[in-house]
Formats: sequence, structure tokens, C-alpha cells
Amino acid sequence: MRRFLDEQGEPWDVMLGRESYGMQVLLFVQAGGGEVRKAMLAADTRVDAEAELDGMDDAVLLERLSVSVPWDSETLAPK
Repeated sequence: MRRFLDEQGEPWDVMLGRESYGMQVLLFVQAGGGEVRKAMLAADTRVDAEAELDGMDDAVLLERLSVSVPWDSETLAPK
């Protein structure tokens, strides 16, 4: 899990999750129990997803957060 700040200075935690059919996703959770959002990863396996997340800097995480969708959405944000 990693923490970063959004453009308003609000903290978010990001971690790995899995959707149906084994698709790997980023899970964004507002610190303190707020909103939960998701965005798809290119990785097919958990190991690859961990490496993908480890390679993301805060600017990439902000971009992925900006295109993420609510957790309960049936669609996924793009890779």
C-alpha cells in the first residue's frame, strides 16, 4: 500500500485489487474512510501488478486516480 496526495492535498491510499476474471486493478481509498475508486492495470498476474504499482510515481498515480471509476461501477477505468 502507498499513500499520496491528490491535487487538493487530500491523502489517498492505493493498493492492488482483483476484479472478476482475475483482472488486476488499482484501488484508491481516501484516507480516513472516504471514497473508494478503481482503475485497471495492464498486468495479468499479482506479481506483475506489484511491479507495475512499484514503478508508478505520484504523478502517474494522480493521472490514474483522475480516470478511475467508483468501486461499485460495473466498468473499469482504462489502463
